[in-house]
Amino acid sequence: MKIKTGHVKLQTPDHWNIAVYSYLPEKITRQYPVMLLHGIASNHNVWDFGVPELSYARHLAEQGYAVYAMNLRGRTGSDGPQTGRGKQWSIDDFLLCDLPTVVEYVKKQHGTEKMHWVGHSMGGILGFFYQIRHKASNLQSLTTFATALNYTYSTINHFRSLLDYISAMQYFPLKTFYKPMIPFASLNTFWNRFLWNPENMDAEIAHKVLENMIEPISVNEWNQIKLISAAEGMPRLSGGFPHRADDRRITVPTLMLAGDRDWLCALDGVEWTMDQLTCERKLIVFGKEYGSSTSYGHMDLVCGKAAPREVWPKATDWINKRDALE
Repeated sequence: MKIKTGHVKLQTPDHWNIAVYSYLPEKITRQYPVMLLHGIASNHNVWDFGVPELSYARHLAEQGYAVYAMNLRGRTGSDGPQTGRGKQWSIDDFLLCDLPTVVEYVKKQHGTEKMHWVGHSMGGILGFFYQIRHKASNLQSLTTFATALNYTYSTINHFRSLLDYISAMQYFPLKTFYKPMIPFASLNTFWNRFLWNPENMDAEIAHKVLENMIEPISVNEWNQIKLISAAEGMPRLSGGFPHRADDRRITVPTLMLAGDRDWLCALDGVEWTMDQLTCERKLIVFGKEYGSSTSYGHMDLVCGKAAPREVWPKATDWINKRDALE
């Protein structure tokens, strides 16, 4: 099937430009469009690195969906430090400005009041918290890849004190940190395992991740996201009640996909999230002990070598069933 690609820049209420990338089939046969949202320190490339057989964005478009992948502020293509627009942004900015702008754009493009939300890592977190800050009725389904609302079990906790120590900076230039590691992208190193299971990652995609996908993290963004835990919940910079997994405004049917060897989003944290949610939910774990051909890390759950035949069908089947309900 021929897929038409394109991109636009949308202006948020606080005048930041946000990039949105579209994947449109010749004939849209599905009822609701799909919005794809990347994780922290990431961008829309996680869904499409230009290798068609490893592009979940193109896969969904081939199933007849209108697909949109956005870049939150601070990322390449959208306004951020690289454009001179600003060095500070927060989760509140995403929830109050970036996401509503893109959601309204997609709805207007297709004349529908609902859409399917698919998020990787923080993209899934924002799918939960969007429901708290806005109408859950905008969403027909939520599918999360490597997402939890409790990171107490995560390897990232070993780095919390280090990141707090350097938080006098306005943002963390992670791309600069990872640049020397590009020649070793295809090797089984500690830093690579932090992002994926090397056995499940194509060498070309691994290099593309380190070259084109690592993005800066704002200190405000980090200070909010690091407090997602069983006890605290994620705070609002403006004050008020924090965002919590057991908030009853989280009502959209949710499929959570998890990897058995994910160092960033530990399986224990995903299982904890499942126990807290009050909406309809389902968890599928991928790994050798769970019947998969390989173990899964954080990013290879989306774009790993085995993901198209093992993970994608489960995600797409969930979306298809929700799309046909009305």
